[in-house]
Amino acid sequence: MVSITSKDLAERLGVTPSTISRALSGNPRVAEKTRQKIISLAQELNYTPNLWAQNLVSASSRLIGCLVLELSNPFYIPVVRAIEAVCHQQNYLVFLGESQRRMELEELVIDRFRRIRAAGVIVTPLLITLEHLKALEAEGTAVVLLGRSAEGFSSVNVNNINSGLLVGEHFIQLGHKHIGYIHSGEPHNLPEQERLKGLNTALQNAQLEPSQSYIVGKNDLEGGECAAHQWMVEQKPPCAIFCSNDMLAMGFISILLKNGVHVPEEVAVVGHDDVPFAALFKVSLTTVAYPKDEVGKKAIEILLDRIEHVGNKQLMENIVLDTELVIRDSCGWSIR
Repeated sequence: MVSITSKDLAERLGVTPSTISRALSGNPRVAEKTRQKIISLAQELNYTPNLWAQNLVSASSRLIGCLVLELSNPFYIPVVRAIEAVCHQQNYLVFLGESQRRMELEELVIDRFRRIRAAGVIVTPLLITLEHLKALEAEGTAVVLLGRSAEGFSSVNVNNINSGLLVGEHFIQLGHKHIGYIHSGEPHNLPEQERLKGLNTALQNAQLEPSQSYIVGKNDLEGGECAAHQWMVEQKPPCAIFCSNDMLAMGFISILLKNGVHVPEEVAVVGHDDVPFAALFKVSLTTVAYPKDEVGKKAIEILLDRIEHVGNKQLMENIVLDTELVIRDSCGWSIR
């Protein structure tokens, strides 16, 4: 099957290929009568515009860069899907990358987005430095932070302090008094620091001791496994554990179960994020649901609005969404 090109359309209609491109991208410089003829013929011949080629010849880019921390984390599946859905409707192409929680890789991928002339970038930054993102904005490329907030940038985030508060209050309602918190301990990881703050606020309000921290240096299954080994060698370990994300929680529970520790009978566990298969885990995971679809959708909507009004600092938006506690089997029942 021979692919139809913009040149083919142009020859049939007696116009230039650039007119074809402008008409299909909604450029107001094309007369409406001409635009309708082009659209009609394009539909008849099943013509699909080459977005990459359009990007190279047009002053208006149709490429969106999306940089996440880890593609191995299922948390990002619904987030990226929501971004892709909006971009598909608006005729944008998404380039996806990951930083693997490494600053040098974050800077490298951002530079690649700059080189391909991305119209805008959605990024979950490490927050170690923001100079590369400030430089991108200064060049006229819109940037939206996802899951993080920082002064001078549009962002979509959740109320992480309230997440910790929800978990702490739930543990207290169940009768737990000795409570632990598993987290990476990354110095610039504000979400997990805020979740710890919310947890300890709930404990303070109930006149209980602050939570016992397990700092594991990682935010994955292996980190949770490491915390489990620490928990098992203690004489009086916490009877309730809040993990700063679901991957840590699943790693933690897996090792406990392998070693004959019963969850939730011997230790109640709560995660954060409600990743796609949390309900199907060995012990269905009680977790704080992160509104992933809404976060992705809001981020790309803000970004496209920024692209339309590039340079207008008054359009900066900082959206904070609520989280919700989803109670399943891993947290158990009241011990009173």
